[in-house]
Order: sequence, then C-alpha cells, then structure tokens
Amino acid sequence: MVIRETEGVIQFAYHLSRPRDRAQARMRAEALEALAAPFRRAGLLGRDPARYDGLAYGNVSQREGPGYAITASQRSDQATLRAEDVCWAALQRGADGKLEAEGDRPPSSESLVHEALYRACPGAQAVAHGHHPALWQARDALALPCTAPEARNGTEALAQAVTTLSEGDETGCLAMAGHRDGMLFWAPTPEALHQLLARTLARLSDLHHDAP
Repeated sequence: MVIRETEGVIQFAYHLSRPRDRAQARMRAEALEALAAPFRRAGLLGRDPARYDGLAYGNVSQREGPGYAITASQRSDQATLRAEDVCWAALQRGADGKLEAEGDRPPSSESLVHEALYRACPGAQAVAHGHHPALWQARDALALPCTAPEARNGTEALAQAVTTLSEGDETGCLAMAGHRDGMLFWAPTPEALHQLLARTLARLSDLHHDAP
C-alpha cells in the first residue's frame, strides 16, 4: 500500500493570536535564522518543485520561556526568516487541549514533534527537523534511532514515538521512517546543534567513502 505524504498539512488543533510585541517577534526571527542557516545550506530546509508536491520542508525551533519559538507553516524556504515567518507556541496546552500559538501565520505542521522533544528532554534548547534523502536512507548503516513507519508526520503518534526514543537525552539525532527523508536533531545550544549536524554529515560522508 502506498501512503501519501502529508507534508505541510497541519493535523492538530490550535489557537493563533497576533504577536503582542513586534520587536520580540523580530528578535525571534533573527535567532531562528541563525539556527536555520547551516541546515538550509546543507539542504535540510527549503523547497523543491520536484519533491513533496513542491511544498516547503523542514522547520527549526528554540526554547523560549514556557514555550518555544518556531518557524511558521510553509516558511522554511525563505532566504532570510522575518518576523512574520515565525511564531511562538506554549508547551502548556489550552483548556480545550489545543496548541496555543502567537504569530502572523500558523505554527509549523511539525510543532507536535518539537513540543514532544522539549517535554521529554529538559536540556534541549534547540531543535531542527529537516529532509535529507541520503541521511534518511543510511539510517540503519549509521545506527540512528528511528521511529516506526506507522508513525506518520505531523501526528500525535509521531510525537509519542519521538518522546519514547529521546526521553532524557539533551542531544540527539533520529530518523523518521514514517516521514520520507525526515530527520530530527536536538541539542542544548544552537552551537551544539550545528556541531551535531556537522558530525552527522561527516559520518555519512565517511560511510560513502568506505563503501566498496
């Protein structure tokens, strides 16, 4: 059976309010741009007409207060993130169970995964979800933790699978078998996150170099 990807489709309920502080929104955008840049250069964030029905892919976030700043839905392909391209989401759900967010656009469709990581890993301060076909295909050879194929992208099932694999780890990288090309990175600082990306890509390069 072929399962169609739902890249970019928000599959959770949320409340969205307008930003209360535009200056703070601009600072969030600057911080997330610095976080995103190495992942964009490595091809994990962007938009390709030939992939995922031409939708933008990948997202980044950073813990902030009782929540986290995250790229808005379908804005990861921007050359430079601006205030309207990011939003803030609370870790504490509303009384009706909906995600509470603040921004000009809805939060990323993968917000549940970011929320799961921040809950499961108190030391994690920065998270990146990106798409990298070569890394994803080499997940077994690299011995990367991997969520089950039935845990589809953007769902509570995937968030729970990520919680199970990451709980208590302040740094990590895993693949998502149910989300084509999907990779997830988290670390205690943006610098550590970028170092983790570099190490993981270096391992992939060594794997290809050593292949017969």
